[in-house]
Formats: sequence, structure tokens, C-alpha cells
Amino acid sequence: MEATTFPDWKRIGRRIGKRLRDVLNPCPPTGPSVEERRAQRLRDSAIGLVYFDTFEEVESWNDADPDPIQQANQPLLRRSADRIYNTPVDDCPKTKLLLCHDYKGGYHDYESVRPPPMTCEWYSCKYLQFVDTFVYFSHKLVSIPPPTWINACHRSGVQVLGTFLVEPQTPHMERLLMRKGGVLTLAKQLAEMAGAYGFDGWLLNIEQDSPTAYGTWSEDLANFLSDLRDHLGTEKRVIWYDSLTTGGDVYYQNGLTSLNAPFAEAANCLFTNYKWNEKKLADTSLLANDVGLATTSIFFGIDLWAQNTNMPKPRVTYPPEGGGGTNTGLRPLRVGTQASLSSQNPQPNLLPALAKTWDEINKGPITRVIYGEINTIPQASLKVLTKLAGCYEEAGDQPMSRESTKLPSLTNLRLFNLNMPADGSLVACIDIQGIHDNPDVACGFSMTFFDVARQVYNQVPYALHPYTIHQDNVVKLPIQQENAILVSIGVFVECESHQSIPVTLMNITRIVIRPQKVVTADFGFRIVNLGLKKRSLETDAERRIVWHWESESRQHEKTWSVGMPWSHTTGPFSSFTVRIGENTIGEAYCLEFPLRNDDLNDSGEMVTIGVIGHLFGGGLAHSTSITVARAVLMTGGPWRTD
Repeated sequence: MEATTFPDWKRIGRRIGKRLRDVLNPCPPTGPSVEERRAQRLRDSAIGLVYFDTFEEVESWNDADPDPIQQANQPLLRRSADRIYNTPVDDCPKTKLLLCHDYKGGYHDYESVRPPPMTCEWYSCKYLQFVDTFVYFSHKLVSIPPPTWINACHRSGVQVLGTFLVEPQTPHMERLLMRKGGVLTLAKQLAEMAGAYGFDGWLLNIEQDSPTAYGTWSEDLANFLSDLRDHLGTEKRVIWYDSLTTGGDVYYQNGLTSLNAPFAEAANCLFTNYKWNEKKLADTSLLANDVGLATTSIFFGIDLWAQNTNMPKPRVTYPPEGGGGTNTGLRPLRVGTQASLSSQNPQPNLLPALAKTWDEINKGPITRVIYGEINTIPQASLKVLTKLAGCYEEAGDQPMSRESTKLPSLTNLRLFNLNMPADGSLVACIDIQGIHDNPDVACGFSMTFFDVARQVYNQVPYALHPYTIHQDNVVKLPIQQENAILVSIGVFVECESHQSIPVTLMNITRIVIRPQKVVTADFGFRIVNLGLKKRSLETDAERRIVWHWESESRQHEKTWSVGMPWSHTTGPFSSFTVRIGENTIGEAYCLEFPLRNDDLNDSGEMVTIGVIGHLFGGGLAHSTSITVARAVLMTGGPWRTD
């Protein structure tokens, strides 16, 4: 007798319930109007923040639209120990961590290319050495990661993904799979956006049931994901979020199942919902093996927001007895799957504890990029105090970190975890501002090396001479120890007595780890054509300082590109310091810089504008300047208009 196939009444009932709810209790319009959203989008685009609210906006975009200040210039740097991920440790591959940013709706002024002065602490990922993938998430249809995030992450070898999000109230979902000339147009658009703005792929999250009249929706959506991967190429990636199923309805699986496996296979990566358990982990591992999907391509969601217990209806995720979130512990790691942190407000105190467990199970030194550069904005510095077990990060006069109550006689403060060769090819250059003047306190920098042959750690101190502390200096530390790698750099403090109040040792304004042989202006790279322009005549915010770069010969460019980063927008330059008179007004990561009226507050009738170029690898390439009348800058005189 043939088996009788019964319809999935549970799924049908759920769909009917949703339709009745929408008809009987429709959601009233909330938030800004269409016109208000469009005006805000234009204002945000002028400070480097790009997103799209509607399918029409996405479809009308073309690769000539990006403003230079909206584009990241930093190429993704390869981490020196990627091979560790493929080396089994106790039969478990190295676990990767995805951080899904969902902070207060996204697109804040502090993420713009010219952020205002910091008056409070905003979210930033302070533990990029533990993160492999960063997803910029907001409740827009298409979220383009701000170039500030892309550049910061790429310098640390972290992939950055944008988000494509269809929410229950999003209109015209059927346009997702529209074709033009046989091509899925939206897949092509999303791929071109990633290339134009300089990020590494997409997280796709469909939180709306498929159109009921669309008979082949599931198959066409899988084709969409495959096409998007093809358009992006092998260096970029697509991640499918565990929401929409092959049945066409939103039904979170909390793992890999037959209802989401076709989409996960087409994307070659899955980000699961948060309510999984150990059985879901085991079942996922088995099914992944059956369908040929690597467990290293499956990220299990860890909802940090579930830590919040003051909600009217607290979110409970695995494990329920601990409130979910970071109490999840090591379970995804033990079956070889990956972990993804997601939160509307990631708490700084949560990730270090979680990162410690990552280090415990994976063992060995933490991965860092082979070439690293940590830039600070002109108003900020890393201030080291004797009373700290941590450090102060300051913006202006606003302290924004933690302070301990006790000072040991010898304190080692680790600043950055690294994984860099110690063969003498690199040098650490640290810019400090002299402050300390206390005879009871000695300080300096320390480097920790891992001896590969003997499998031991060695800490090497570099004491600072007293005169060094009393003035601005660039301290150069050689990175050289036989058969070893550099795993951390920090500060040590030695005191004759306990201090009752914090004593500032130094301000660290810039740390660059670069090759010993620094390329300078002799290589032939120059800044040219420094000038002024206005992108439009509508607002003063569109005034720009602009410039170009050139080299003496194409041969220089070919020689430079061997073994060194190269930007598709700024070539050999990692950044540019922009100055008006003696004042630094900001760092630019493209060939333009927005000009504001308050930049001219301290200037005279004639204003000197200067641009200093910094090469990848830490070299200072070239600087140039022009002098113009202040009235021209203030009134928008003879501008060159695009």
C-alpha cells in the first residue's frame, strides 16, 4: 500500500494565522515618512553613510554613484596564521567567530568620515583579534558598511559583510527575483555594490513569507544565492540567515535541516537562529556531512541581547538556565561548527570572557595580521596610567574605560595580541607624548615572543630612558628573536611605592608595525593637484579639499605591489593627514576631505591647506600644500563643481 502524504497543516495554519492578523490588526504606519527618510538618506550620504530603503533605490543604483568618501580604501589583509584554522586541535578545527553589529539602528555620526567630538562611549569592537567576520546590520533593506568600519576591520584581517534584510513590512518582495535579459538583476547589483564600496559580501535575511502565487520561489531563491556568489567571485562570500524555509514561510530551524539546507548549500554558509540546543548541534553536524556542507561554514547564533532581563518578555536562548548569550560557552566549538555573536548593544564586558574560552579550546597564540596599523583620530590617544590594570582610551578630555584600585610594584599591561614573524623584518614604531615626571616610577614597552622550537613564551622588556618620557618621541622596537613569533605588545610599569592617585605615564598617539625597510618619497610617489571643489551647489557640507597622486613610472607601481598592500582607490597610500595651518583637522582614506566652517576658526586672512601622504608599511611618502584666501573658503567662492 502506498503511503499517504498529508499536507503540513501546522505550516498552513501558521500562514493563515499571519494573514488574519495582518487583515484584522494591521500595523499602523510608524516612523518617518517616505520624504523624511529620503532627506535623511541624502544627509547621511554626504558624511559617508550609505543604505537603501526600497527595492526601487537598489534597482536604480549604478557603479558611478559612489562618492569617494563612501568608499573604503583598505584592502583585506591576510592573517599570518590562517593555516591554523585548518589544523585539527583534539580533532576539532579552529573555530571562527562572526560578530553581527546591530547597534541602535546603525548609521551614527561617530561612524562617519568626519565624526564629531566624542562626548560619551560608543560601540567599537575592541577585540578584533578574536573576530573573523564582521557583519554591519541595520533595519534597512540594504545596509552598506560604513568605510570607517571596513578600513578598521580590513587592517586586522577581518572580513566585512553588508546586510540585505526583508522584514515583514517590506513592500514589493516579489522584486527580489526579477530578471532582465535572463539575469537576476538584484544579485548583480548587490555584487557590484560590494566591489564599489570595498567590502566582502552579504548576509541575506528574509523575514517575510514568500508570495503565495510564486510557484517556483524556493528553486529561484537558491539560484539567486548561487548567482550572487558567482558575481562576487571566490574572494567574497554569502551567508544565509536561518529564517525563510523551502516551504516559503518564516520558520526558524535553529540549525541545519532539510528545510533550509538548499539555501545554505547555495550560499555555502549558514547563520542559525539563537534557540538551538546540543541536539541541534549534533544533528547539524550529521546533516552537513550528508549534504557536503563544511561545518566550518555554519555559524550558530549567540544572542547577547538575551542577557537583558529587564525586558517585559525576556528573550531566552540556549542555555535557558543561564540566560543564553555568552553562557553558551564552548558547545559550538566542540562539534566543529562556528559561533556568531549578535546584539543590539554588545556589552564590552561580555566578549573578553567569551574570547578567553576561544583561546582555551584552540590553544596557541591568537591570530593577528602580518602587517598591522592602529590609527587614532587627532583628538584621541591611548593614555597609560600607573593605577590601571587596563588603560584609558580618551577622546578630548572624556575618559572612557576602566580603572583598578590597586597598583602592584610591577604591572604588565598587554595592549594588543599579535601573531607576527620575529625574524627581524618588522619594527614597531610607537609615537608617544611625554608626560611622566615621577622618580618613583619606571616604565617601558614589553614584547612577548613564542619560541616555536621550545614551545615557551618569553617576555622581553624595553625600558624607556627618563629623557624619552619628557618629550614627544617615536620609539622604535626591533621585532627579532630566533625561532619565535611575536604574540603581544604592551607596557610595563615598575614603582617604588603605591600611588594614591593615577599618575599618567605617557600618551600613545600612534602604533605602527611595519617592515624594517620603509619605502619613502624616493620611491617616486607624490601628491599632486591639491585644490578645492564642491560636489554640488546645494549645501556647504559638500565643500571638499581634493588631490591626486602619481608615481615617476609604472615600474615603481609594479615593484611596490609585490608583497605590500595596494588600494583600488588610493594606490600605495594607506591614509592622508589633512592640515589647516598648524592644526590637523583629520585623517582621509580617499582623495577628498570634507571641509567645515569650524576648521577655519583659528585661521587668518590667508589659509594654508596641507596634505601628508602615508604609505602602506608606515612610510611617509610626500606632502604638499596650497594657500588660499579665507573668504574663498567661507563663502564658497570660485569652486570647481562636479
